[in-house]
Amino acid sequence: MTEEILDILDNNPSFLATKGTCGNPRVRPIQSALFKEGKLYYCTSKKKNLYKHMQNFSGIEISAFNGKDTWVRIRGEAKFSEDLEIKKAMFLKYPIVKEIYKDVENEEFGIFYVENPSIKIQDFSGRDEVLRA
Repeated sequence: MTEEILDILDNNPSFLATKGTCGNPRVRPIQSALFKEGKLYYCTSKKKNLYKHMQNFSGIEISAFNGKDTWVRIRGEAKFSEDLEIKKAMFLKYPIVKEIYKDVENEEFGIFYVENPSIKIQDFSGRDEVLRA
């Protein structure tokens, strides 16, 4: 994962697309990007439909735009984890996550990472670069 991509994910709104249980696409804002141990992690509540959708259809795509001229798309499979060290790192990076879940062992606190990501970065000047993590 390049610094440029991490900067876009950390400093701009990101959106996560899943296949809904109804079969239709669903797109949601997601804010909790954490690159650790070579994997891109996010978190969500295990009670949300997002979590259910990824359990049923693990294929996801994340997109973020820097607000000027560059955007990134990351496609892969959502894989769930219960790694307490990753959850602790998520609490450190995102105080709002700690405020919501209070404890890394909160049963509602779910984390997932993007397995086998295909990463594409593009811009308005014609850049169209495919990377693999």
